[in-house]
Amino acid sequence: MKNVRLFYKKSGALRFVSHLDMNRFMTRIIRLSKVPVWYTEGFNKHPYITFALPLSLGFDSEYEVMDFRLENDEFPLEKAREMIKAVCPPGMEIIDLKEPVSKAGKIAFADFKCFFAVDSGATAHSLEDFLKNKEIIVLKKTKKGGINQIDIAPKIKDFKVSQEGEQVVLHLRLPAGGQDNINPKILINAYFEKISSKNPFCHITRKMLYLEDGKIFM
Repeated sequence: MKNVRLFYKKSGALRFVSHLDMNRFMTRIIRLSKVPVWYTEGFNKHPYITFALPLSLGFDSEYEVMDFRLENDEFPLEKAREMIKAVCPPGMEIIDLKEPVSKAGKIAFADFKCFFAVDSGATAHSLEDFLKNKEIIVLKKTKKGGINQIDIAPKIKDFKVSQEGEQVVLHLRLPAGGQDNINPKILINAYFEKISSKNPFCHITRKMLYLEDGKIFM
């Protein structure tokens, strides 16, 4: 068996597919492709697939990562990639298929690009001032369902704000993965609370995943 890693983009209607449903969806894609994947044993056999970092509902992504196994170590990865690509629906674009380099647990950061309308009361200048604060206290749910107050200002690895026509555009690099995970929505919600404005619809795209040393997760 050979471990392989699929890199793909997800957008449009697919951003409203939950992680659980995405698991089922990708299982069907793999089966339709006829790629010789390894199936789990037992009564309910299915392709063994894992996702590097599940995406929040409603987010687009330009760098999704899914692992699975090929039964045949000699099966060409380029051929497997094209077979999967042939059965992909609109909103899904295959980037590459290759052998894994790093373990998913090594993911440390993610880049996001966020858009929202300026008529919401937001401006590039006020958002930049907000992000420069030495302390930004927010409420964050714990894995056990509780709520903690945390200061996310020190956790913002990098940011850039600009205004494009009628939209404010925010680029963020935030902690991601098992050790720490900051959803950009938490930061955006805190900003609109600060300016006493209703939080508008915000289009968020996850752009890239990184290791602790800043290298792209592969």
